[in-house]
Amino acid sequence: MIQDQQNSLFSVSYVIVVIGVMVVVFSISIVFMMAYDYHIYLAGNRRRKFSFADFIKREQYYLYILVFFLLIIIGELLRNNLR
Repeated sequence: MIQDQQNSLFSVSYVIVVIGVMVVVFSISIVFMMAYDYHIYLAGNRRRKFSFADFIKREQYYLYILVFFLLIIIGELLRNNLR
């Protein structure tokens, strides 16, 4: 009985859902950090106006962190599924 509960607790679908929730929460937090950082930059430089290209250029550090995190997660999922 207890072993069945442990198997269902750590089933593949449960782990994938947990990883998916972690990825979504991390991605949302990175996007909010990017927006907040750019807002502070625009508040300090009154002459600047919002530009999407400038936003990407100024916040590329956060984008690199997000892409690196996603690549690690995807790589681990693929590595574990290919065994």
